[in-house]
Amino acid sequence: KINMDALKNVVIPVPPTDQQYIVDRLNIFIEYVNSLESIYQKKLLAVDELKKSILQKAFSGALTTEVK
Repeated sequence: KINMDALKNVVIPVPPTDQQYIVDRLNIFIEYVNSLESIYQKKLLAVDELKKSILQKAFSGALTTEVK
């Protein structure tokens, strides 16, 4: 059987919950994620343009080399 009086005196350490600190950290994280998303979108556009350029050169024969 558990002695309830003994449990009343048990102290369980809990870290402080500073809501503003948490909100600030989340806002920083959101800004970072948005920045990464923007970079990712720019990279996707660059890859798409590179692919189009390579395909254009391939179909026009600009990528072939003459064998002598």
